[in-house]
Amino acid sequence: MQFRFEIIAPPPELASRINTFYVIETEEDRIEEIVPAYSAQLVVMVRGRLSLDHSPDAPQPSGSVVVNAPQMRSSPCLLEGPALLLGASLTQIGWQALANRPADKVHDTVLPAQAIFSEVQIATLQRAAAECAEGRKSMADLSAAMAGVVAAAPHSPRADHVAVIEAMMRWLGSAFDPPLEALHEMVDISPRQLQRLSRRYFGVPPAQLLKRFRAIRAAMVLANPALPDAFRDEMMASFFDQAHLIHDIRRYTGRTPTQLRARSLSSGLLDPSGHGEAAERMRPDAG
Repeated sequence: MQFRFEIIAPPPELASRINTFYVIETEEDRIEEIVPAYSAQLVVMVRGRLSLDHSPDAPQPSGSVVVNAPQMRSSPCLLEGPALLLGASLTQIGWQALANRPADKVHDTVLPAQAIFSEVQIATLQRAAAECAEGRKSMADLSAAMAGVVAAAPHSPRADHVAVIEAMMRWLGSAFDPPLEALHEMVDISPRQLQRLSRRYFGVPPAQLLKRFRAIRAAMVLANPALPDAFRDEMMASFFDQAHLIHDIRRYTGRTPTQLRARSLSSGLLDPSGHGEAAERMRPDAG
């Protein structure tokens, strides 16, 4: 499988809403892949077609502007090429600012672009994509157009909610298996309120969220050989045994640990820069 995968950093002022932009380009006619349990995604197709298989029936074909709600599990996808796309990995705050839809109610689905964006915004993205296809604009120009759309998000998450979500991200990033007690000490709300906010922004309660993030970070370690050996030791120690490691990685990435070592589109999506503060310490250039 031949493809190009490139990361584009978002504008600093949008770091709370966009984890990263990513470019995928291939001349292949057809690539079948598995998308890990990932945050909400905004994807603009410059050429080719993307279909995501969230249903038990058939993949959901999408248009030129794709809105993929937060994923609680891995999902198959089909990329029909030759293809060139630009994706934006949205943070939990970014998703709520754009969609205002609780992650525990709306997840693992492709939403119509018209349900999130105005016709003018969709036309702006489509025009920028067409200019990229014609060679009159770069992918960086397209990312700027996407950033403008995200910056104009119509909803404003409550400041106290944002503070809790930011604390949860710091907690998730503090270790592979941080204790729940540490999270409760970081927030000034009741356990019931914490459960409610965790469900709204992440789709599940904190204990389940930690399990998912732990599996995704373990997959990052296996998919990124440049990470220090200390991360591998810490990752292995956070699982009861190898059977639990394999089970959780398969559940949330759709792959075995051995398969993660092969270069693939899904391994590109496991780049730590695409997962926000919870994965910041795992970036090869961190520290």
